[in-house]
Amino acid sequence: MKGWRRVLATIAVAAAVALAWIFGRSGPDADDADTAQVTPLDPGYAARDAEVIETGFDGRERYRLKASVIRQQTESGVIELERLQMNYHRKPQAGLDPGEVWHLTSDHGLVREEGNDVELNGHVQVTGPAPGGAEPLMLLTESLRINTPTEFIETTAPVKLRWSGHELNARGMQADLKTGKLRLESDVNGHFFPN
Repeated sequence: MKGWRRVLATIAVAAAVALAWIFGRSGPDADDADTAQVTPLDPGYAARDAEVIETGFDGRERYRLKASVIRQQTESGVIELERLQMNYHRKPQAGLDPGEVWHLTSDHGLVREEGNDVELNGHVQVTGPAPGGAEPLMLLTESLRINTPTEFIETTAPVKLRWSGHELNARGMQADLKTGKLRLESDVNGHFFPN
């Protein structure tokens, strides 16, 4: 009889330990709290070979942006762009010539949450109509910031401007596309060739 009691006691203790382990595992665990803290935030959206078109109040195209990758981070609202191309129609809703289009390309871009500031980085190239000339104006730099509502662009990086066989180099630039004013900041030098 004592043998059976010992066996039953051993089974009861084993069952109690097993039940305590099972119930302990199903409750909150300290490791679960740590896991929740390291869970990455929602990455927002992502798209490959995407095209975004914004129109003005009259329905005419303001800009068309193509990128090999577009990613948005929800916590910051920043949109990251890779290998982007953008056609920007300067004020089409104001009745200007619809042929006045600026073409921008770069390796990378960032668009802030409100969408007003665009930062371009890596092999930035901007091409558009040169004032008073038939040939386009080309701007080359490594970084460029664009404020779309004010149509203001600027950089502190080295800049190269080419048009009608002429070339200007500088460090830093500010341009107001509304007024057509361009300011080169420093180290300005150029080559002007007769037409």
